[in-house]
Amino acid sequence: MVAKGYKPDVFSYNILINGCCRAKRLDDALQLLEYMNCNGLKPDSVTYNTLIDGLCKVGRVDDAQKLFNDMQPHGVSPDIITFNALFDALWADGGFLEAMELFHMMEKGGLKANFVICNIIIRYMCKSGKVNEAKELFYSLPNKGLQPNARIYTTLINGFCKEGMLTDAQILFAEMVHCSICARISASSPAYMVVL
Repeated sequence: MVAKGYKPDVFSYNILINGCCRAKRLDDALQLLEYMNCNGLKPDSVTYNTLIDGLCKVGRVDDAQKLFNDMQPHGVSPDIITFNALFDALWADGGFLEAMELFHMMEKGGLKANFVICNIIIRYMCKSGKVNEAKELFYSLPNKGLQPNARIYTTLINGFCKEGMLTDAQILFAEMVHCSICARISASSPAYMVVL
């Protein structure tokens, strides 16, 4: 492309960065980011999100966090996609406190949590034995403008079951039935297994 006299733009670099990330060649992808900066091109949210997601997927969470911290000084605000990638990686890496700080930062920054983020947080809270905190977040969802869906109900019910909190699981299942949510989940889900 360059040999033929064409100058790559941000879109071209984003395609190359995405390809490198998919091939798990993250150092090459980061080098492309450097080339963009050196050539006067301003990386956009797609650039950063692709890199952060790629870094998280190969376990380079610290590098992803550094890139996240670099976004705003470079004029790019993190969006819900950025937070989704980081939440999942931080929780999987055992970073409960970091993930919760990120969650609060996101909310203070005016971004509303979506079902994906809430489900990630509730799932990992349950896996970390913090079921009561997960329950508290679950019941705060309507205040955040989110009505719990079948996936979030099932995630918390599963967490209750794993902690031996069967009464809580049954109560939540009954609430789900009352809200007519159970018709949208499969009979093999943990929510149905509770009542067996």
